[in-house]
Amino acid sequence: MILMFVLLLGAVVGDVTGQVCFKLGLNADEAPPRPGPIGFVMALVRSPWVIVGLAVYVVEFVIWYAALTLAPLSLAFPFAALSYCGVVLASKFILHEQVSRQRWLATVVVAIGVALVCIP
Repeated sequence: MILMFVLLLGAVVGDVTGQVCFKLGLNADEAPPRPGPIGFVMALVRSPWVIVGLAVYVVEFVIWYAALTLAPLSLAFPFAALSYCGVVLASKFILHEQVSRQRWLATVVVAIGVALVCIP
C-alpha cells in the first residue's frame, strides 16, 4: 500500500517537474527561432530544459505504469489530479507567476477532492 502511494506521488512529482522544465525551456532567453513550425521544433530540440523535461517524462511514464500495477485505476487517476495542485505551487514558487485567490481556492478544492477519493 505504501509503495503504491510512493509510486503515485512519484508520478505526480515527475509530471509537475516535466511541465516546469517545458515552461523554462520555452521561456529561455536564447536566439529567436526561425519562423514556422520547423523553426519552432528546432528551437525545442535545442533547448536543454525541454530535453530534461522529456527525460523526466520518460521516467514518469515508467513510474506511472509501475503504480498502475499496484493501484486500481479508480484511485490512481484521481490521485494524478494532484499534478494540477503541484503545477500551481510550482508556478508560484519556481516560475514566480501570479496566482489569483480564485485559482488557490480551486487548487484546494482539487486537493480535497483527491483526498475524498483516495483516503479509505
